[in-house]
Amino acid sequence: MKKRRIKRSIVLILALVMVFSFAVMPGGTESVYAGSYDEQIDQKEGQLDDVKDQQEQLEGELAQVKKDIQAAQNRVDSINASIAATAKEIEDTQKAIAQKEADIASQKENLDARLVVMYKNGSVGFLDVLMGSNSISEFVSNVEMIQKVYQNDMDVLKRLHQEQEELNALKVTLSEKIDTLNDQKEEAKVLQAELNEKKKLLEKQEDELKAQADALISEIKRLQDEQRKYGGGAFTWPCPSSHYITYSFGYRYHPLYGTWKFHTGIDISAYTGADIIAAASGKVILAQWYQGYGNCVMIDHGSGIVTLYGHASALCVSQGQEVSRGQLIARVGSTGVSTGPHLHFEVRLNGEYVDPLQYF
Repeated sequence: MKKRRIKRSIVLILALVMVFSFAVMPGGTESVYAGSYDEQIDQKEGQLDDVKDQQEQLEGELAQVKKDIQAAQNRVDSINASIAATAKEIEDTQKAIAQKEADIASQKENLDARLVVMYKNGSVGFLDVLMGSNSISEFVSNVEMIQKVYQNDMDVLKRLHQEQEELNALKVTLSEKIDTLNDQKEEAKVLQAELNEKKKLLEKQEDELKAQADALISEIKRLQDEQRKYGGGAFTWPCPSSHYITYSFGYRYHPLYGTWKFHTGIDISAYTGADIIAAASGKVILAQWYQGYGNCVMIDHGSGIVTLYGHASALCVSQGQEVSRGQLIARVGSTGVSTGPHLHFEVRLNGEYVDPLQYF
């Protein structure tokens, strides 16, 4: 009996403590739960801010990679041009050396042939000429002739010496140009290796964008209104300021990577801030940052047709908004995985890629 009284007392005390605790808290249990919910909201908002910060950081890193690739490509192109120019100079120098050697050989051959005749027996040839003179005037003429021959020989020897020096200088120049060419080739090799690594990084990011685009299929189907019907007619061109298509729909040989890549839409080159308009009337089912697409708008036109507008610099509509054909929905930019300001325009039919040009 005594134990039962003690047990009841303990239960009563605990109940009073709990009541007292709730009583002294402002708002009672509602405040506790409200505080917990607010904390969860704050936590989620903080996580969202972290994600946005990471996206901005990745976008900055990607932009730097693009700049690095362009700078490296320009340097490689410059070096390759220098290599070609140096190779041409080497070829010209080699031709000049060959011509110089031929000229020297020809002059030496002519001089040697005459010297064999004139100087084979020392000065006897000259003496025979002089002693064979029949008069003083003929003797003087023969002396002048011998002096001219001698002077000509000296001039030839002088030219040969000069041309030999020029030949030696050309050979030194040739050696220097070959060294320069080898240095340029080595530098180009190193830069090309670095460029290939950067291209691989960018290609990987574009492959990730393709994977994200594939993953978007189910999301589009989820967001689409199956009851909505397309009004019909051709689409309005989504970028009025430009009709210049840099990349078409489908597989293409990528000029940067040297491999075949599937392009999920068309890229329309335009200046940053140019208008992006709705290709047809419909309902905005997405207007936000979407992974590699950057700032992105998707419009459900009905009958399973959805258009996508990617890499925008600014969004002018919001999710759930009804838009009309030709209405301003965004501005051209280069957000997400992008190599410069342009509009990436896609058309999806029941979530799958189709060629956008068939709708114009």
